[in-house]
Amino acid sequence: MNKITEDTFRLYAKLKIHQRAVRLARHRVIQWLEKVKNPYVAFSTGKDSLCVLHLVREQASAVPAVYFDAGAAFPESLELLAATGNVIMFPTLEPILDTLRRFDFSCGDELENETLRVCTPIQELLSEYDFDGVAYGLRAEENHGRAMHAKYRGPVFQYKRDGLWGCQPICDWTYEDVWAFIVSNELPYCKVYDKLWELPREDQRLSYWAGETKRRWGRWAILKKHWPELFNRFAAEFPEARCYV
Repeated sequence: MNKITEDTFRLYAKLKIHQRAVRLARHRVIQWLEKVKNPYVAFSTGKDSLCVLHLVREQASAVPAVYFDAGAAFPESLELLAATGNVIMFPTLEPILDTLRRFDFSCGDELENETLRVCTPIQELLSEYDFDGVAYGLRAEENHGRAMHAKYRGPVFQYKRDGLWGCQPICDWTYEDVWAFIVSNELPYCKVYDKLWELPREDQRLSYWAGETKRRWGRWAILKKHWPELFNRFAAEFPEARCYV
């Protein structure tokens, strides 16, 4: 993050509208913690989940972070996970590269749905750790589906299926709120973002380095530019990826 960008977010952090958003998020976390005994924070190493983890640990420092390990984390994500402390590296149903091997690279939506399924083994996690609550960094601003989820669920809610208490404390935060909170609290964000500033804000998303989503919108071009070793490793097995760069 360059100095001008950082200073812009520091100034935004001083605005009353941001400070109100932070107070409201903290209140939501307190409400959620009153309902749970053994919660966790879903932590992708992305900017939104980083904020949620900090908000939760302000109130309950022992709450673990859970990272679903699909065997395709960016090196920068692994560095942040190592530095975070109290992180559960929970394996996905299969490594994401194995999922890609099971499907033809051109499967599109079918492949995307399968990667989503195998990379979020929620029921397996709950069964092993007996968690009764999860906090995560969903934000309504990101897309229509998330906006509807935030609207109808609310910031603190209970899943009917398993009784798990969910908390989305920053569901109404803006992009500026997120980065203002990170900068003003000097949170160690994942350095993948330093390679994404050239992208539109809606594309500055952090996930695994391998996958299906965004292939037609520059996913592999970004990987090739900034992580050529990873791209070459991937393209050696899936040469179709070179058609998208």
